[in-house]
Amino acid sequence: MKSLKNKSLFLAFIIMIALFASGCQNLFIPVNVPVVLKEGIFSGIRSPQKISIQSFNVISSGVVQDITNNGNNLIILNSGTTFNIDTFNTDTQQLSSFVNSDKHELSALYDANDTGIYYIEKTIEPNSGNLDSQLLWTDINKNITRTISNPEENVNQFFSTNESNQVVYSNNNNELVLADNEGNRTVYKTLRDYPILSINYIEDAQGFVFIAYDPIKEEKTNLYYAKIKDDSLELSPSLIAENVNSFDINDVTNQVIFIKNGGESQSIGTWKTSDIKSSTIATGHFGTVKFTPNGENIIYTQYSPNYDSQSQSIWVMDTNGDNPLQVTAPLKLSSQVFCHPNKSILYFSAETNAASTNSTVDSVPSQTYQIMYKID
Repeated sequence: MKSLKNKSLFLAFIIMIALFASGCQNLFIPVNVPVVLKEGIFSGIRSPQKISIQSFNVISSGVVQDITNNGNNLIILNSGTTFNIDTFNTDTQQLSSFVNSDKHELSALYDANDTGIYYIEKTIEPNSGNLDSQLLWTDINKNITRTISNPEENVNQFFSTNESNQVVYSNNNNELVLADNEGNRTVYKTLRDYPILSINYIEDAQGFVFIAYDPIKEEKTNLYYAKIKDDSLELSPSLIAENVNSFDINDVTNQVIFIKNGGESQSIGTWKTSDIKSSTIATGHFGTVKFTPNGENIIYTQYSPNYDSQSQSIWVMDTNGDNPLQVTAPLKLSSQVFCHPNKSILYFSAETNAASTNSTVDSVPSQTYQIMYKID
C-alpha cells in the first residue's frame, strides 16, 4: 500500500513538472493582474510569433483618455472631491493637474497639434435639474478656455479630432458638427433621424463614420457612413454593418475596423470607402478594437468564457487577423487601450479594489497601467 501511494505521488509530481514545462502555468495567472500569457490559451489559435512583457507598472490613479502624437503625455481623468483632468508625462513619470472642477468631465482628447485639450463637461441646470453637456477646449498652457458647442446643444460623450485640427462631434439634435477652437463650425443633418452614439471623420474622403441606433429597430446600434456631397449640409448615410458596438479608423489607410455583435459571439470586420461590403477577419468574444498608430497591427480586447464576462484580456494581431498574441490576463478594463506611437508600449486603465481607495464619489476607482512588450 505504501509503495502504491509513493508511486501515485511520484506520478503526480511528474505530471506537475510536465504542465509547468509546457507553458500551462498560464492557467494559474490571477484575474485582474496585468501579466503576460505566453500562449493564446483562450483562442485555441497558435502563432509562430512569441510575445513577452519587458515591464509593467501602475503609473497613476484614474482613467486614461488619450496620448499625444509623440507619446510624451497622456490625459487621465481622476474623480475625488472634485473632477480633474490630469496630464501624465511618460518620460518624467510626473502627473500634473490640467483642469480642476466641480463639474463632471466625461471624456477628453488632445487636438491634432497637441496644442490643447478638448473635453466634454456635464452640468446640472439648477432650475430644471436637467443634465447638460458641453464641449470645451483649453490650450495646453491653461491660459485660454473656449466653449466650442452652443448653449442649446447637449453634446454626446464620444467625439473625435482630425488632422485639420478640427473636432468632430454630435449632439442631442442628432446633428454632425465639424468645429475648431477658433469658433468656426459647420453643422450637418442627416435626411433621416439617427440617434448618434459615437462619431469619427475620414478627412481624405470627406465622410463621417458613426454608430447610431437603427431608425426602425431602436434596440440595434449600426455603423454608418455619410459622405459630404457638393458641399451640401444634408447627408444621406449608408449602412456599413448592423449590430456594431465599437469602431476605429486607420489614419494611414483610412480603413475602418469594427466589432459586430452576432449574439453569442462577435466578429471583427473591416471596411473602406472603396469597398462594396465589409470583410470579417476574426471571430470570438470581443470588447474593443483599434489600429496601432502606424497602422501595422490591431490591438483588441477579448472576453473569455472561463472568467467573469466583465473581464477582458488584451491582444495584438496582424491587420489581416493573423498571428493573434495575448498580452495580458483578463482585467476589468475601464478604458480603451492606447498605443505609444513610436514604442511597443500600451497604456490602459482597470478597475481597482474599491475598499482600498478613498474615493468619495459614486464612481468605480481605476488605475492606469503602462506595459512594455516585445514580439519575436
